[in-house]
Amino acid sequence: MCFTSANWRVSRALKYCFPAGGDDLFTGYRRHRAVQLERYWSWLPVVARHGLERGSGALDQRNPFSRRLAKLFSGAGLSSDERLVNYFVWSKEAALLALYTPAFRAELAGVAAKAPMLEFLQPLGVDVPPLARMLALEQRFFLADHNLPYTDKMSMAVGVEVRVPFLDLDLVDFADRIPLYLRQRGQEGKWVLKKAMEPYLPHDVIYRPKTGFGAPLRRWMRHELKELLGDLLSVASLKRRGLFDPVAVHKLIAANQAGRVDGAYTLFSLLCIEIWCRRFVDTPEIRK
Repeated sequence: MCFTSANWRVSRALKYCFPAGGDDLFTGYRRHRAVQLERYWSWLPVVARHGLERGSGALDQRNPFSRRLAKLFSGAGLSSDERLVNYFVWSKEAALLALYTPAFRAELAGVAAKAPMLEFLQPLGVDVPPLARMLALEQRFFLADHNLPYTDKMSMAVGVEVRVPFLDLDLVDFADRIPLYLRQRGQEGKWVLKKAMEPYLPHDVIYRPKTGFGAPLRRWMRHELKELLGDLLSVASLKRRGLFDPVAVHKLIAANQAGRVDGAYTLFSLLCIEIWCRRFVDTPEIRK
């Protein structure tokens, strides 16, 4: 490609732009398609929906198709807003509570992790459709608590200021007024944005399969990081920390290894907590 000086400056600027917000404003995540698919089964009686949840959850979670099917129906028996919140969780509340020591559970005093998201949805009228409610959750929680913090941390770690043009306030306001059927059309997320870009970008760039930024955590937990997992989350280490029950954690490790549950992200979280504690709690000079 031949660059003029102006094109070179634009290309340099684009290197420091990050597409955060595109999926959160215009749709594009798998959970957005999942919400649209609820119309085909959400009318079933609660007992039948619980059956879908149990049946899909019993499949081998090492298989990507089985894992996604289980994720699709993991909250099938819940109420509508609780189902929306459930799409954002990796472990159910009961499974997490089982990992905590009695002392740690007592410290939490019954506070549920999903409570802030459910409280956020309460003021929205019943006329606000499920996909719009989910996009509101994306913008309030997933962007603010996940995507934007790691974007800022990773860029600042190397002294780069990242711009997020999709989150320009005028664009956010405009996107909110675009009808949902123009944002998610069937299985195609960001439909209106892609159509708007057709005069400017190659078709195969616009409509290429979605590629995320995820690390291969499931493989790492079972293979490359298995030894580290056993070391940092050993019985002795967990007892010394006092946050997580060693028996419950090692049951989770075994169940994840056997494919009975998809526990990689939960285990990775436990691993990160222990590493953080060793770095910032156990080191006196850091605390000062």
